Amino acid sequence: MQIIIVIILILALLLVIFTLQNAMDITINVFFWEIKDAPLVIVLLTCLLLGYLVAAFYFIPKLWKLKREYKQMLKFNKELKELDEMNRKNDKPASEVTTNPEGIELDDDDDFDNPFFKD
Repeated sequence: MQIIIVIILILALLLVIFTLQNAMDITINVFFWEIKDAPLVIVLLTCLLLGYLVAAFYFIPKLWKLKREYKQMLKFNKELKELDEMNRKNDKPASEVTTNPEGIELDDDDDFDNPFFKD
C-alpha cells in the first residue's frame, strides 16, 4: 500500500512539473469554433483523456463478448468433468481388467490344422 502512495506522489509531482513547463496559452481552431487563450497543458490532458475514453468505448463490447464466451467455456468444462466422472465410475478399475502388456490378447486356438505353429 505504501508503494502505491509513493507512485501516486511521484506521478503528481511529474504532472505539476509538466504543468509549469507548459503554461503558455494557445489558440485552438475546431471546425468553425475558435478557442482563444487555452492553456496548453489542459489541451494536452483533455486530448489524452478523450483518447482513453474512445479506446475504452471501442473495447467494451469486445470485453463483454469475451466474458460471455469465457462463462460458456467454464460451463462446458464443468459438464465435461461431470461426464468424465460418470464414465470413470462406470468403467472397471485397472486391477480387474486383464490384458496382455503389448495390448493384444493372444489366445491358444487348438482348432488350427497347421502343425507348423504347434511346435
